[in-house]
Amino acid sequence: MKEVCYEKLEEWIRNTIDSKPGKSFDVFQEMQQLSLRIICKAAFEYDMSDEEAAAYVIENDTYLYEVACKQRMHVWRKWCKSILPSVRRAYQASENTASFARRVLASYREKVKSGVESSEDTLIKLLENSGAFETEAEKIAEITGLISGGFHTTGNSIGFTLLELAKNPKIIEDYRDNIKGTSNVYDWAKSDCIQRIVREGLRMHPVTSHIWRVLDKDIHTKSTGMSTKKASSHIVIPKGSIIVVCFPSVHRSSEHYNHPDTFDPSRWINPSKEAMDAFMPFALGRRTCIGQRLAYAELHTVIAKLAAEYNWEVEAEGSVCVGLAISRKGTRLIARKSCGQLD
Repeated sequence: MKEVCYEKLEEWIRNTIDSKPGKSFDVFQEMQQLSLRIICKAAFEYDMSDEEAAAYVIENDTYLYEVACKQRMHVWRKWCKSILPSVRRAYQASENTASFARRVLASYREKVKSGVESSEDTLIKLLENSGAFETEAEKIAEITGLISGGFHTTGNSIGFTLLELAKNPKIIEDYRDNIKGTSNVYDWAKSDCIQRIVREGLRMHPVTSHIWRVLDKDIHTKSTGMSTKKASSHIVIPKGSIIVVCFPSVHRSSEHYNHPDTFDPSRWINPSKEAMDAFMPFALGRRTCIGQRLAYAELHTVIAKLAAEYNWEVEAEGSVCVGLAISRKGTRLIARKSCGQLD
């Protein structure tokens, strides 16, 4: 898994940073596409081209914006495919992403016939050999959902963390001091310092705004502090209630973290139990993110190498945009090769 992350990262560095030294790039756009290529290779044994990655992001976003945003606010749009060009375009985009999933599955089947498939239990191998799918369409839908569900979140997490590091060069200096004497990116990715940097990036910038949960028991909370005579010492949220957990509110609460709006990886040196309990970038319980192992492998490998070998500048911070994931638009960074020696 980490080998694939490193391989795809090296390709991206050659094509984007080293080939155009001093030239800025849209860090969120680039990291989303990098994450997409890593997912396709590591989980689905498919080498996705740059052109395929760029097209997939556009098609995926077009469809999801229609069904998850527009149709949530205007339910009637789902019945207007014949009269609204934008709805037709969205459903065509959905078919285009499904066509890509068919290509991925066909590619894997060709590898099996040729005897060159991976010896590891990749996700595509598990899906292909599973008896859970009654039809080919169900399998294609599962592949599409798994690909689409992973690249935005991880790519955005890398983008946010690189932006914070670009604004805090002292943190990069401390990290380089921490790994001095080692030249292996896998050792860098396992260093305590990079673990803290990644954790702090996820704390400050959770990639999704909230989750829903159904309570399986009554929850007794503390008082809200309402100044009414009838205010009780606590509030009971009854079993069966649907609750919404807002990640940014929890992750930036002063009840759990000192100076919560400051990017400070050192807060994760001997953190309090309250800080650890409040940290949930991939949710909690049995329904946590199924792709978090790959996400962490990407985060640690990509950030470890880029922070070790490149100095970062912010050309434009851009603006926050909230959709299915929290991202930024128009954020451009410049990466310059570091002259320092780590050996």
